[in-house]
Amino acid sequence: MDAEGCEFVVGALDNGRELERALDGVTGIILITRAHPNQVALERMLLSAAQRHGVQRVIKMSSVGASQSARFNVGRWHWEIEQLLATTPLEWVVVRAHRPMQHVYAQLSSLLSQHAFYGCQGDGASADVDVRDVAAVLARTAIDAQYAREVIEISGPAAVTPQDTADALGVGMGVPVAYVDCTPDEFVRGQLAAGLEQWRAEGRAAWQSAARDGHCATVSDHVSRILGRPPRTLASFAAEFAAAVRYFRAPPSRRAPPSEQHAHAHLEGTQAP
Repeated sequence: MDAEGCEFVVGALDNGRELERALDGVTGIILITRAHPNQVALERMLLSAAQRHGVQRVIKMSSVGASQSARFNVGRWHWEIEQLLATTPLEWVVVRAHRPMQHVYAQLSSLLSQHAFYGCQGDGASADVDVRDVAAVLARTAIDAQYAREVIEISGPAAVTPQDTADALGVGMGVPVAYVDCTPDEFVRGQLAAGLEQWRAEGRAAWQSAARDGHCATVSDHVSRILGRPPRTLASFAAEFAAAVRYFRAPPSRRAPPSEQHAHAHLEGTQAP
């Protein structure tokens, strides 16, 4: 991105001076905010500042299942901003994405040490999508004016169960991988023990409970329609995940170039995407 002449502005949405600087001369925004209890207030501030600066186009990343009555807190927060965005004069697009396939990185430690990951989704299917497809759709809709005042739901190519994910990871890693199903309360306690905040642990459990009940399995063709190619498959992601795990577990070479040493260190500290 440096080679393309991109300017990076590091700051926070609740810092007015930094926000004003970031928006100077900007006509379009791809709005991706990390889930947080202050998410609605922060996005409100950004949209207000965007209108003052003459921003014309906003592409908001949201979540499939976003609604006023969504079980999971992030879905309700996204819905509130979607409603606000619709009342503005901005040219907007909302991209609602299913859960990323990369969610398994949040349990990298148990996958490496126990060949297992945990959840409370039961055998409920979810149409998980590769984050790279989400990024590509966000980028395309940001520059293509044919998408305007539209809510687009994107998914992977198929709805998969946690056991499907375990099987795919096992094939890639070359060892049996287990999915351990818990009750929602057990899952929350495990997440809290791993250091997650209460609101985040409860939100994840609520989402998985909704998936258990069949509310997260809708497959769409929007990735193919917008990008002109099929979405990445779970099998493809699992193979790449396994390759990353093999690299992570390999002894670091003393002669490894700095870029590879950095990549190794980054993966070791990987948390939820």
